[in-house]
Amino acid sequence: MKSIALIFVLLASGITAGYAQSMLKVRLADNNKLNVEVDGRYFNKTGTSVTVGELPPGRHKFTIYTLQQGRRGKTRQEAIYSGRITTHRGYVTMVTFDPASQSTDVQEQDINSFAQNNPAIPRDGGYDNTMSPQVNNNNNDQGDDNKYIEPSSPVASPSPDAVGTLTEAQKNDLKTKTGAKKTDTEKMNLLKESLKDEKVTTAEVGMMMDWFSFESSKVDFAKWAYPNTVDKENFGTLDTKLTYKNYEDELAKFLKENGN
Repeated sequence: MKSIALIFVLLASGITAGYAQSMLKVRLADNNKLNVEVDGRYFNKTGTSVTVGELPPGRHKFTIYTLQQGRRGKTRQEAIYSGRITTHRGYVTMVTFDPASQSTDVQEQDINSFAQNNPAIPRDGGYDNTMSPQVNNNNNDQGDDNKYIEPSSPVASPSPDAVGTLTEAQKNDLKTKTGAKKTDTEKMNLLKESLKDEKVTTAEVGMMMDWFSFESSKVDFAKWAYPNTVDKENFGTLDTKLTYKNYEDELAKFLKENGN
């Protein structure tokens, strides 16, 4: 009897461990079919909802694709949304995107409860790691205004030699003073005055971007801090601090114009 009980315990532990990661479920408010790309990997499935299993908990970049009919009757995939989402261990993060209002609704549910009601959910994620969907494979079909979103680039590792002039005490003091300011304008003015004679690392710039409320302010601060950054080769990784693609594009354009 003891051995049988032990087997049940081990089986239960296996089930729990199988769902110890996080999951992401994406659907459209209008219930149209979609495909999803997560962290540069294309989830090769079309449906009214797509569930990606066995995701490591943390911040993920995802893109939603829908099937569109081209002018010549050819079906193609078009990216309609690209953003970032944070998933948590043991939970399913459920994202509903409304194409009409361009808004997202995000909810979470315990994975075990979700699995009981959705027995067919994928356990391995079902990724097709080879490529993202090409929006238009017909080079002669020039009548369509296609927008292809490139998959995410690998995040560069911080340079071990990247050291700024700020001490830990200075950074803690800046965080406290910035947190006491009510508006992003006040925060920006404080940081500019405090950092005008300092050298900073990309990681420190990213940390300070988190102190702003609006993404436009985050990008403006990053642009201002760029000349005083000691490891500019890592600056492109700051797109992880941004949720909306237009601000990611703005930062990428700035870096390209500045030779990075």
